[in-house]
Amino acid sequence: MKVEPNIVISEFITKMEDVLYHKDNSNVDILSKVAQQADSLKRFQVPYYVLTNEPSQKRIDNLNITNVDFKKIYQNYPDMTLYFCRIFMAIYFLQAHPEIEKAALTDATDVTMLNYPFDKVKPNVLYMGVETNFLFVNDLVIDRDDPEYMTNFFLENGNLLPTLNLGIIVGTRATLIEYLGTMVKLLTEAKLKFKQGNAAYHLGQYEMGISNYVAYKYFSDRLVHGREVSTVFSGFQTHSSAWFKHK
Repeated sequence: MKVEPNIVISEFITKMEDVLYHKDNSNVDILSKVAQQADSLKRFQVPYYVLTNEPSQKRIDNLNITNVDFKKIYQNYPDMTLYFCRIFMAIYFLQAHPEIEKAALTDATDVTMLNYPFDKVKPNVLYMGVETNFLFVNDLVIDRDDPEYMTNFFLENGNLLPTLNLGIIVGTRATLIEYLGTMVKLLTEAKLKFKQGNAAYHLGQYEMGISNYVAYKYFSDRLVHGREVSTVFSGFQTHSSAWFKHK
């Protein structure tokens, strides 16, 4: 399967426990769940790839519901939550398709495109959505069992840095692979060191900590967030100059 150069990618995982929202995802109509975002992308003729552990479905307009083999993830990371699995699904897909030039990685059910982004995406720059609170007061970042070096970083810097949201990430293929790949590297190291008996590398259930840590630690001088990228988080704005609306 050949993929277009500029695309939007989401993940939709079924039959796994949602440890945050506790939603029943055992029997879900993926097509209806992603329809709003698919329609918003269709306006700009942007192909939409929804990666899932369910069977692939026939393409409808710009929407591609695409199966990703979960065996590779399960074999190496059998106790990962679906929030971490999404990271692996995205990077495997990007690695498998060198024809991709630029992409946006988005949450499937609560993000819509308001303005075409890819003409403004620069090489080596990471673009992310942002929330309205700081890291220091975000329970999904601070009040967690992340590796100690991450928690220490947040305690030292959390009152200065706004919370980035993994629901919108935009960049060139190379930049996205670099960002996701750094997370995969740190996740793998944490799992290995914890298994070897180092309790300081205990890993929590959510990806908010590691996604913010990697963005601020490794991309601080080439990180863009704010109203160019996304609307006010949970602001329900329908008109904006931002590329995407998130809730």
